[in-house]
Amino acid sequence: MNRFLFPFFLCCITFSFAQNLKLSPDDFLISGDTRLTANQCYQLTYDNNWSSGSLWFKKPIDLRAAFEMELDVMLGCRDEDGADGIVFVFHPKIQKIGFAGEGMGFAGLRPSVGIEIDTWENEHLLDPSYDHVAILKNGIIHHDYNMAGPNRLPNLEDCKDHRVRIVWLPDEKKMTVYIDGKGYIYFKKDIIHKIFKGNSTVYWGVTAGTGGFTNRHAICFEKIDFKEAVPIIPLSTSLQNQLVSGETITLPSLQFENGQSKIRSSSFVELDRLAEFLKKYPDTKIEVFGFTDNKGSESANQAISSARAKAVAKYLISKGIPKGRINAKGFGEAYPVTSNLTKADRLLNRRIEFRMTRIIP
Repeated sequence: MNRFLFPFFLCCITFSFAQNLKLSPDDFLISGDTRLTANQCYQLTYDNNWSSGSLWFKKPIDLRAAFEMELDVMLGCRDEDGADGIVFVFHPKIQKIGFAGEGMGFAGLRPSVGIEIDTWENEHLLDPSYDHVAILKNGIIHHDYNMAGPNRLPNLEDCKDHRVRIVWLPDEKKMTVYIDGKGYIYFKKDIIHKIFKGNSTVYWGVTAGTGGFTNRHAICFEKIDFKEAVPIIPLSTSLQNQLVSGETITLPSLQFENGQSKIRSSSFVELDRLAEFLKKYPDTKIEVFGFTDNKGSESANQAISSARAKAVAKYLISKGIPKGRINAKGFGEAYPVTSNLTKADRLLNRRIEFRMTRIIP
Protein backbone atom coordinates (compact mmCIF):
# COMPACT_ATOMS: atom_id res chain seq x y z
CA MET A 1 0.00 0.00 0.00
CA ASN A 2 1.61 3.24 -1.04
CA ARG A 3 2.17 5.63 1.76
CA PHE A 4 0.54 8.25 -0.49
CA LEU A 5 -2.48 6.15 -1.28
CA PHE A 6 -4.74 7.06 -4.19
CA PRO A 7 -8.24 5.85 -3.34
CA PHE A 8 -11.10 5.55 -5.70
CA PHE A 9 -14.47 5.66 -3.98
CA LEU A 10 -17.16 3.58 -5.55
CA CYS A 11 -20.38 4.98 -4.49
CA CYS A 12 -23.89 5.41 -5.38
CA ILE A 13 -25.73 6.89 -8.23
CA THR A 14 -29.45 7.45 -8.08
CA PHE A 15 -31.65 6.46 -10.96
CA SER A 16 -34.69 4.23 -11.28
CA PHE A 17 -33.17 1.66 -13.62
CA ALA A 18 -29.80 0.34 -14.75
CA GLN A 19 -28.25 2.37 -17.54
CA ASN A 20 -25.04 3.72 -19.03
CA LEU A 21 -24.48 7.12 -17.47
CA LYS A 22 -23.19 10.25 -19.16
CA LEU A 23 -21.44 12.12 -16.39
CA SER A 24 -20.94 15.87 -16.25
CA PRO A 25 -18.80 18.01 -13.91
CA ASP A 26 -22.00 19.10 -12.15
CA ASP A 27 -22.51 15.49 -11.01
CA PHE A 28 -19.39 15.61 -8.81
CA LEU A 29 -18.08 17.20 -5.67
CA ILE A 30 -14.55 18.16 -6.77
CA SER A 31 -11.67 19.32 -4.59
CA GLY A 32 -7.89 19.76 -4.57
CA ASP A 33 -6.02 19.51 -7.87
CA THR A 34 -8.77 17.63 -9.71
CA ARG A 35 -9.68 19.19 -13.06
CA LEU A 36 -11.67 18.24 -16.14
CA THR A 37 -9.35 17.43 -19.05
CA ALA A 38 -11.75 16.06 -21.67
CA ASN A 39 -15.25 14.64 -21.99
CA GLN A 40 -15.73 12.45 -18.88
CA CYS A 41 -11.99 12.56 -18.14
CA TYR A 42 -10.36 14.04 -15.04
CA GLN A 43 -6.82 14.59 -13.86
CA LEU A 44 -6.62 14.02 -10.12
CA THR A 45 -2.99 14.85 -9.38
CA TYR A 46 -0.11 16.59 -11.07
CA ASP A 47 3.27 14.88 -11.28
CA ASN A 48 4.40 17.05 -8.37
CA ASN A 49 5.18 16.49 -4.73
CA TRP A 50 2.19 16.66 -2.40
CA SER A 51 -0.46 17.00 -5.07
CA SER A 52 -3.91 15.74 -4.20
CA GLY A 53 -7.42 15.71 -5.59
CA SER A 54 -10.81 14.08 -5.11
CA LEU A 55 -13.92 13.44 -7.12
CA TRP A 56 -17.18 12.34 -5.46
CA PHE A 57 -20.44 11.57 -7.20
CA LYS A 58 -23.24 13.45 -5.48
CA LYS A 59 -25.97 10.80 -5.57
CA PRO A 60 -26.20 7.28 -4.11
CA ILE A 61 -26.69 3.80 -5.54
CA ASP A 62 -28.49 0.83 -4.04
CA LEU A 63 -26.25 -2.18 -3.36
CA ARG A 64 -29.29 -4.47 -3.43
CA ALA A 65 -29.07 -4.17 -7.23
CA ALA A 66 -26.19 -5.05 -9.56
CA PHE A 67 -23.54 -2.41 -10.08
CA GLU A 68 -20.92 -2.15 -12.79
CA MET A 69 -18.33 0.53 -13.44
CA GLU A 70 -15.82 0.65 -16.27
CA LEU A 71 -13.17 3.33 -16.63
CA ASP A 72 -9.67 3.98 -17.93
CA VAL A 73 -7.07 4.68 -15.27
CA MET A 74 -3.65 6.27 -15.88
CA LEU A 75 -1.24 5.66 -13.05
CA GLY A 76 1.65 7.75 -14.38
CA CYS A 77 4.91 7.36 -16.24
CA ARG A 78 7.32 6.93 -13.35
CA ASP A 79 8.02 3.32 -12.41
CA GLU A 80 10.79 2.88 -9.88
CA ASP A 81 10.20 6.23 -8.16
CA GLY A 82 6.48 6.62 -8.94
CA ALA A 83 3.62 6.82 -6.50
CA ASP A 84 0.90 5.99 -5.67
CA GLY A 85 -2.16 3.89 -6.68
CA ILE A 86 -5.94 3.76 -6.57
CA VAL A 87 -8.64 2.48 -4.23
CA PHE A 88 -12.29 2.05 -5.26
CA VAL A 89 -14.46 2.58 -2.20
CA PHE A 90 -18.05 2.08 -1.05
CA HIS A 91 -18.96 4.41 1.81
CA PRO A 92 -22.35 5.51 3.22
CA LYS A 93 -21.50 9.23 3.28
CA ILE A 94 -20.28 11.59 0.61
CA GLN A 95 -16.79 12.81 1.39
CA LYS A 96 -14.60 15.72 0.38
CA ILE A 97 -11.06 14.46 0.61
CA GLY A 98 -7.84 14.85 -1.33
CA PHE A 99 -5.07 15.57 1.16
CA ALA A 100 -1.70 13.92 0.62
CA GLY A 101 -0.32 11.41 3.11
CA GLU A 102 -0.43 7.72 3.93
CA GLY A 103 -3.88 6.15 3.54
CA MET A 104 -5.33 9.28 1.95
CA GLY A 105 -8.99 9.09 1.13
CA PHE A 106 -9.56 5.56 2.42
CA ALA A 107 -7.80 5.24 5.77
CA GLY A 108 -10.23 5.86 8.59
CA LEU A 109 -13.40 5.55 6.50
CA ARG A 110 -15.64 3.27 8.52
CA PRO A 111 -17.72 1.44 7.45
CA SER A 112 -16.31 1.00 3.96
CA VAL A 113 -15.11 -1.40 1.31
CA GLY A 114 -12.05 -0.42 -0.70
CA ILE A 115 -10.55 -1.92 -3.86
CA GLU A 116 -6.93 -0.90 -3.85
CA ILE A 117 -4.69 -0.87 -6.91
CA ASP A 118 -1.33 0.04 -5.43
CA THR A 119 1.98 0.82 -7.12
CA TRP A 120 4.16 1.69 -4.12
CA GLU A 121 5.63 -0.46 -1.37
CA ASN A 122 5.07 0.49 2.24
CA GLU A 123 6.81 -2.28 4.13
CA HIS A 124 5.20 -1.46 7.48
CA LEU A 125 1.77 -2.07 5.86
CA LEU A 126 2.96 -5.42 4.43
CA ASP A 127 2.85 -4.12 0.86
CA PRO A 128 4.57 -6.43 -1.63
CA SER A 129 7.29 -4.91 -3.79
CA TYR A 130 5.29 -5.32 -7.01
CA ASP A 131 2.15 -3.55 -8.20
CA HIS A 132 -0.82 -5.24 -6.58
CA VAL A 133 -4.58 -5.25 -5.99
CA ALA A 134 -6.29 -5.89 -2.65
CA ILE A 135 -9.77 -5.56 -1.17
CA LEU A 136 -9.84 -3.64 2.09
CA LYS A 137 -12.49 -2.89 4.71
CA ASN A 138 -13.39 -0.20 7.19
CA GLY A 139 -10.62 2.21 6.31
CA ILE A 140 -7.87 -0.19 7.39
CA ILE A 141 -4.89 -0.06 5.01
CA HIS A 142 -2.75 -2.73 6.68
CA HIS A 143 -2.82 -5.94 4.64
CA ASP A 144 -3.27 -8.11 7.72
CA TYR A 145 -6.93 -7.05 7.62
CA ASN A 146 -7.69 -7.53 3.90
CA MET A 147 -10.81 -9.27 2.69
CA ALA A 148 -8.80 -10.48 -0.32
CA GLY A 149 -5.29 -10.12 -1.74
CA PRO A 150 -2.83 -8.56 -2.22
CA ASN A 151 -2.59 -10.16 -5.67
CA ARG A 152 0.20 -9.44 -8.10
CA LEU A 153 -0.39 -7.14 -11.08
CA PRO A 154 1.80 -6.36 -14.10
CA ASN A 155 3.56 -2.99 -14.07
CA LEU A 156 0.89 -0.29 -14.40
CA GLU A 157 3.13 2.81 -14.21
CA ASP A 158 3.85 2.65 -17.93
CA CYS A 159 2.36 5.93 -19.17
CA LYS A 160 -0.66 4.06 -20.59
CA ASP A 161 -4.38 3.88 -19.83
CA HIS A 162 -5.54 0.67 -18.17
CA ARG A 163 -9.17 -0.41 -18.31
CA VAL A 164 -10.59 -1.18 -14.85
CA ARG A 165 -13.95 -2.91 -14.53
CA ILE A 166 -15.70 -3.52 -11.23
CA VAL A 167 -18.77 -5.76 -11.04
CA TRP A 168 -21.01 -6.25 -7.99
CA LEU A 169 -23.59 -9.06 -8.10
CA PRO A 170 -25.83 -8.79 -5.01
CA ASP A 171 -27.54 -12.18 -5.41
CA GLU A 172 -24.14 -13.88 -5.29
CA LYS A 173 -22.77 -11.29 -2.84
CA LYS A 174 -19.74 -11.18 -5.09
CA MET A 175 -17.50 -8.40 -6.33
CA THR A 176 -14.95 -8.96 -9.10
CA VAL A 177 -12.23 -6.64 -10.36
CA TYR A 178 -10.95 -6.86 -13.92
CA ILE A 179 -7.91 -5.00 -15.22
CA ASP A 180 -7.30 -4.89 -18.97
CA GLY A 181 -9.88 -7.63 -19.43
CA LYS A 182 -8.46 -10.09 -16.88
CA GLY A 183 -10.07 -10.90 -13.54
CA TYR A 184 -7.42 -10.35 -10.88
CA ILE A 185 -9.35 -10.49 -7.61
CA TYR A 186 -12.79 -11.10 -6.15
CA PHE A 187 -14.51 -11.57 -2.83
CA LYS A 188 -17.85 -12.97 -1.67
CA LYS A 189 -19.39 -11.33 1.37
CA ASP A 190 -22.72 -9.92 2.48
CA ILE A 191 -21.31 -6.39 2.65
CA ILE A 192 -24.73 -4.80 3.13
CA HIS A 193 -25.17 -6.51 6.50
CA LYS A 194 -21.62 -7.47 7.52
CA ILE A 195 -19.98 -4.14 6.63
CA PHE A 196 -22.75 -1.55 6.30
CA LYS A 197 -25.06 -2.88 9.05
CA GLY A 198 -28.06 -3.26 6.77
CA ASN A 199 -27.60 0.01 4.89
CA SER A 200 -27.64 -0.63 1.12
CA THR A 201 -27.21 3.03 0.13
CA VAL A 202 -23.61 4.16 -0.48
CA TYR A 203 -21.62 6.85 -2.30
CA TRP A 204 -18.60 6.56 -4.56
CA GLY A 205 -15.75 8.85 -5.34
CA VAL A 206 -12.15 8.89 -6.46
CA THR A 207 -9.16 10.56 -4.85
CA ALA A 208 -5.47 10.65 -5.63
CA GLY A 209 -2.40 11.99 -3.93
CA THR A 210 1.37 12.24 -4.17
CA GLY A 211 3.97 12.91 -1.49
CA GLY A 212 7.72 12.48 -1.56
CA PHE A 213 7.31 10.36 -4.71
CA THR A 214 5.04 11.39 -7.53
CA ASN A 215 3.02 10.43 -10.61
CA ARG A 216 0.22 11.92 -12.63
CA HIS A 217 -3.12 10.22 -11.90
CA ALA A 218 -6.05 10.50 -14.28
CA ILE A 219 -9.30 8.68 -15.08
CA CYS A 220 -11.84 8.54 -17.91
CA PHE A 221 -15.32 7.13 -17.28
CA GLU A 222 -16.59 4.66 -19.86
CA LYS A 223 -19.66 3.01 -18.34
CA ILE A 224 -21.71 2.92 -15.17
CA ASP A 225 -24.70 0.61 -14.66
CA PHE A 226 -26.68 1.00 -11.48
CA LYS A 227 -30.05 1.17 -9.81
CA GLU A 228 -31.44 4.16 -8.01
CA ALA A 229 -31.25 4.31 -4.25
CA VAL A 230 -34.83 5.35 -3.59
CA PRO A 231 -35.14 7.96 -0.81
CA ILE A 232 -37.05 6.75 2.23
CA ILE A 233 -40.21 8.77 2.83
CA PRO A 234 -40.40 9.61 6.55
CA LEU A 235 -42.86 7.93 8.87
CA SER A 236 -46.07 9.93 9.04
CA THR A 237 -46.06 12.88 11.44
CA SER A 238 -48.95 11.44 13.45
CA LEU A 239 -47.14 8.12 13.99
CA GLN A 240 -43.94 9.94 14.92
CA ASN A 241 -45.78 12.04 17.49
CA GLN A 242 -47.47 8.99 18.97
CA LEU A 243 -44.16 7.15 19.35
CA VAL A 244 -42.43 10.14 20.92
CA SER A 245 -45.34 10.45 23.35
CA GLY A 246 -44.95 6.82 24.40
CA GLU A 247 -48.17 5.69 22.74
CA THR A 248 -48.62 2.31 21.07
CA ILE A 249 -48.92 2.25 17.28
CA THR A 250 -49.50 -0.27 14.51
CA LEU A 251 -48.30 -0.12 10.91
CA PRO A 252 -51.32 -0.82 8.67
CA SER A 253 -49.23 -2.15 5.79
CA LEU A 254 -47.32 -4.66 7.96
CA GLN A 255 -48.47 -8.08 6.75
CA PHE A 256 -47.15 -11.65 6.91
CA GLU A 257 -47.52 -14.65 4.65
CA ASN A 258 -50.59 -16.71 5.61
CA GLY A 259 -49.89 -18.80 8.70
CA GLN A 260 -46.20 -17.83 8.66
CA SER A 261 -43.82 -15.41 10.32
CA LYS A 262 -42.35 -14.34 6.95
CA ILE A 263 -42.89 -10.62 6.38
CA ARG A 264 -44.40 -9.75 3.03
CA SER A 265 -42.11 -7.64 0.86
CA SER A 266 -44.84 -5.00 0.54
CA SER A 267 -44.28 -4.27 4.24
CA PHE A 268 -40.59 -3.43 3.93
CA VAL A 269 -41.10 0.21 2.97
CA GLU A 270 -42.96 1.12 6.14
CA LEU A 271 -40.58 -0.87 8.33
CA ASP A 272 -37.71 1.01 6.65
CA ARG A 273 -39.42 4.27 7.61
CA LEU A 274 -39.72 3.09 11.21
CA ALA A 275 -36.02 2.13 11.27
CA GLU A 276 -34.97 5.54 9.95
CA PHE A 277 -37.12 7.23 12.59
CA LEU A 278 -35.61 5.12 15.38
CA LYS A 279 -32.09 6.10 14.30
CA LYS A 280 -32.94 9.67 15.26
CA TYR A 281 -33.57 8.57 18.85
CA PRO A 282 -30.58 6.38 19.79
CA ASP A 283 -31.33 6.72 23.51
CA THR A 284 -34.64 4.87 23.20
CA LYS A 285 -35.82 1.27 23.01
CA ILE A 286 -38.58 -0.10 20.81
CA GLU A 287 -41.00 -2.75 22.06
CA VAL A 288 -42.44 -5.07 19.40
CA PHE A 289 -45.58 -6.94 20.47
CA GLY A 290 -47.24 -9.68 18.39
CA PHE A 291 -50.94 -10.65 18.60
CA THR A 292 -53.29 -13.07 16.78
CA ASP A 293 -57.01 -13.72 16.50
CA ASN A 294 -58.62 -16.67 18.32
CA LYS A 295 -58.60 -19.12 15.41
CA GLY A 296 -56.51 -22.19 16.11
CA SER A 297 -55.11 -23.47 19.38
CA GLU A 298 -53.90 -21.14 22.09
CA SER A 299 -50.40 -22.62 21.99
CA ALA A 300 -50.14 -22.24 18.20
CA ASN A 301 -51.33 -18.63 18.41
CA GLN A 302 -48.76 -17.91 21.09
CA ALA A 303 -46.01 -19.40 18.96
CA ILE A 304 -46.88 -17.53 15.75
CA SER A 305 -47.30 -14.20 17.54
CA SER A 306 -43.87 -14.58 19.12
CA ALA A 307 -42.27 -15.65 15.82
CA ARG A 308 -43.75 -12.66 13.99
CA ALA A 309 -42.59 -10.19 16.63
CA LYS A 310 -39.10 -11.67 16.43
CA ALA A 311 -39.16 -11.50 12.60
CA VAL A 312 -39.92 -7.79 12.79
CA ALA A 313 -37.15 -7.30 15.34
CA LYS A 314 -34.70 -9.15 13.09
CA TYR A 315 -35.65 -6.92 10.16
CA LEU A 316 -35.11 -3.75 12.21
CA ILE A 317 -31.72 -5.09 13.31
CA SER A 318 -30.81 -5.69 9.64
CA LYS A 319 -31.59 -2.00 9.05
CA GLY A 320 -29.09 -0.85 11.64
CA ILE A 321 -31.10 -0.78 14.89
CA PRO A 322 -28.97 -2.37 17.65
CA LYS A 323 -30.32 -5.63 19.03
CA GLY A 324 -30.11 -4.28 22.57
CA ARG A 325 -32.65 -1.56 21.74
CA ILE A 326 -35.38 -4.01 20.73
CA ASN A 327 -37.66 -6.09 22.94
CA ALA A 328 -39.86 -8.53 20.98
CA LYS A 329 -42.64 -10.53 22.62
CA GLY A 330 -45.74 -12.46 21.53
CA PHE A 331 -49.09 -12.46 23.37
CA GLY A 332 -51.02 -14.86 21.16
CA GLU A 333 -54.79 -14.30 21.17
CA ALA A 334 -54.75 -12.26 24.39
CA TYR A 335 -55.73 -8.59 24.41
CA PRO A 336 -57.91 -8.41 21.26
CA VAL A 337 -58.81 -4.89 20.12
CA THR A 338 -62.24 -6.03 18.91
CA SER A 339 -64.36 -9.17 18.72
CA ASN A 340 -63.33 -12.12 16.58
CA LEU A 341 -66.80 -12.52 15.07
CA THR A 342 -66.01 -11.31 11.55
CA LYS A 343 -63.12 -11.61 9.13
CA ALA A 344 -62.49 -7.87 9.40
CA ASP A 345 -62.38 -8.09 13.19
CA ARG A 346 -59.95 -10.98 13.13
CA LEU A 347 -57.69 -9.03 10.75
CA LEU A 348 -57.53 -6.17 13.25
CA ASN A 349 -56.60 -8.56 16.05
CA ARG A 350 -53.77 -10.07 13.99
CA ARG A 351 -51.36 -7.22 14.51
CA ILE A 352 -47.92 -6.03 15.56
CA GLU A 353 -47.79 -3.15 18.02
CA PHE A 354 -44.82 -0.83 18.61
CA ARG A 355 -44.03 1.32 21.64
CA MET A 356 -40.96 3.48 22.10
CA THR A 357 -39.53 3.90 25.61
CA ARG A 358 -36.55 5.68 27.06
CA ILE A 359 -33.47 3.66 28.00
CA ILE A 360 -33.03 3.75 31.78
CA PRO A 361 -29.31 4.11 32.64
